[in-house]
Amino acid sequence: MKEKNKAQLIDSLVEDLEPVMPVRHVLLSAQFWLITAVILSAGLAWMLGPYREGALDQLLLSKQFSLETLVGVIAIIAMGIAGFRSAIPSGASTFNKRLWPLAIVFVWIAFYLYGLVEPALAASELGKRDHCYIETFVMSLVPLLLGLNWAIKKWPVNPVQTGLLLGMASGLMSAMVMQFACMYDPIHALIFHILPGLSVGIVGAFLAKKMAVKR
Repeated sequence: MKEKNKAQLIDSLVEDLEPVMPVRHVLLSAQFWLITAVILSAGLAWMLGPYREGALDQLLLSKQFSLETLVGVIAIIAMGIAGFRSAIPSGASTFNKRLWPLAIVFVWIAFYLYGLVEPALAASELGKRDHCYIETFVMSLVPLLLGLNWAIKKWPVNPVQTGLLLGMASGLMSAMVMQFACMYDPIHALIFHILPGLSVGIVGAFLAKKMAVKR
């Protein structure tokens, strides 16, 4: 009798449930956001001041500069995709969602630490922006808000983690732009570009939590 009652209780609890379809096109959404964020960051940097003269040519002249730029781009893409994926229910482990993009970021940072001994380019104040750290921070806010509005409103799972990842992706994207818009120097890059970029992750986590509560 008890088993029958238990079965009836379970049936009554699940009779109104409908199967949940898996979220599709997450990768496509992340790619579209990344492209939009690049355009916004690069455009805002251009509005705030000229790019460093000959910055693109330096990619061809220095293999080390090209490699560290490539690793940075991969880190930003990985962080952005992880941010969108963390916003949806998934069986993926914490490592797959969060730690592996951070590992690539650390590799990128390692290039600049190595650059303290063997810089990719000769240190120069050519193109120096007096307030580049503020510009890096401000430039990242528009892409961040766009990404949060997209991900949190559509898939409100793990908002703090999503905000953290998208915040760092937005901030590091602005930091990457500054590597071409501002002076090149490993110490300057770490302190005034990458560090402010990473700090945007805190802002992203805070905003995402607020947006999730309001939703």
